[in-house]
Amino acid sequence: MKTTIFCFSGTGNSYYVANRLAKELGDTTVVMIASAMHSEVLEMTERVGFVFPTYKGFPPLIVKQFIENVFAKQDLLPIKYSFLITTRYKFAGYSLVATELMLQKAGCLSSYSTHVVMPDGYVPLMDVQDEQKIEDLYAKANEKISKIAADLDDEKLKLSAKPPFTKLALYRFMPVSHLASKDFSEKFQVTEDCTDCALCYRMCPTGNIVMEEGQPSFGDNCLGCLGCYHRCPTKAIQFKKKVHAGRYPNQRSGYSVEYRN
Repeated sequence: MKTTIFCFSGTGNSYYVANRLAKELGDTTVVMIASAMHSEVLEMTERVGFVFPTYKGFPPLIVKQFIENVFAKQDLLPIKYSFLITTRYKFAGYSLVATELMLQKAGCLSSYSTHVVMPDGYVPLMDVQDEQKIEDLYAKANEKISKIAADLDDEKLKLSAKPPFTKLALYRFMPVSHLASKDFSEKFQVTEDCTDCALCYRMCPTGNIVMEEGQPSFGDNCLGCLGCYHRCPTKAIQFKKKVHAGRYPNQRSGYSVEYRN
């Protein structure tokens, strides 16, 4: 069965899962959501999936925007089976059930939903895991991805359980969380270690970063993905306030996607 995976990734975890799953499934195309945000026509295959991280218990705002503004306008009749995979560390929260409802409103019923545990780089809340822990998490993730591929080939039906207070969370808390994320970049500062490489500018999935006088300047359309923070080669992008230790450039993922020249 031909498959399309729509993927959003900040630090590379979801990118890794999407591409490894694509290899296991075969005949699969991975489409990065940030690159498809302004697409008028997208090819819909028999099997369509979404792979994305969990942010504060919800899907990232860009996933919501893509489903509502792009995906919902496509011809969805070719889709026979759809699946959702969220990457998370501590908890998946409402990310799967929220996305299931978004897809339902778009005219696409989910067939399968699950999560993959990956290393966490959200330094405002926790330290980045050490190398051994990251290796262990990747090994377990590979096993889980193989199981998911087998489930998808068997067209297994599996929907997410609804956590308590689902309606309150989706209609009250998720909009607040998404609104707060847009101003997240106010927390960043750029030090004199910046070499004007413009990697952050090129890889920002929302185009929130512009280069001004050789240094990045942050706008008000941030997702809080921390990709620029973790991938800055000189660690010039820093938080204004103290955060937990570590950076997570995530070389294992092979994530080097850039959205602007």
